[in-house]
Amino acid sequence: MATVKEIWRYPVKSMAGERLESCLVTEHGLEGDRRYALIDGSPNRAGKFFNIKQHAALMTYRARLAGGNVQVVAPDGASLLPDQGMVRKFEAESERPLVLRELPGGNFDDSQVLIVNLASVQAFALEAGVPLDYRRFRANLYVDELEPEEELRWLGRVIRAGEAELEVTSRCERCKVITMDPDTTEATPDILRVLVDLHDERMGMYCRVVTPGTVSVGDFVG
Repeated sequence: MATVKEIWRYPVKSMAGERLESCLVTEHGLEGDRRYALIDGSPNRAGKFFNIKQHAALMTYRARLAGGNVQVVAPDGASLLPDQGMVRKFEAESERPLVLRELPGGNFDDSQVLIVNLASVQAFALEAGVPLDYRRFRANLYVDELEPEEELRWLGRVIRAGEAELEVTSRCERCKVITMDPDTTEATPDILRVLVDLHDERMGMYCRVVTPGTVSVGDFVG
């Protein structure tokens, strides 16, 4: 049986998130997760997410939920609100038109909850031959007390995570985001190549919420 080691929520898609001790898992995923997203308005990407792949600096901004509102802290410590002022800042940095979309449950790449087994990350780091910060994988729930890749047995099953029930729908196909250090954005492209060669480019399990409920650090998963 796995145990929840860390819980992370990302109130603004592609920004750094906040570490929590517990969180309500709603029908849309962790409460407040990916509540906001920046949408690209440039001609060749109109309507698509503006994310780390277009602007790596996004991951150096930290978003958190406080009193029902989202707050963003810039790398220089300045506080921002997810509003037109923030949008204009990223428009200037990226030189492209952007729109801020508030759509709880509608700003995910795939399913609503992502679980990553820390033992699988550690084993992959040995294969890649470099130390890896697990935060590169941007999971909601990091779990331990499993063997590497033991989480694959959950595929197609409904599992419990604390009070919540989750249907494990697919493995998470990764992109170049995992090659970037979450603090410095420095890229190590070989990491993705190793994942492609040895693990079909996948790490982590996507889940759909079946039954909402609270999940806390230390809760059992499985």
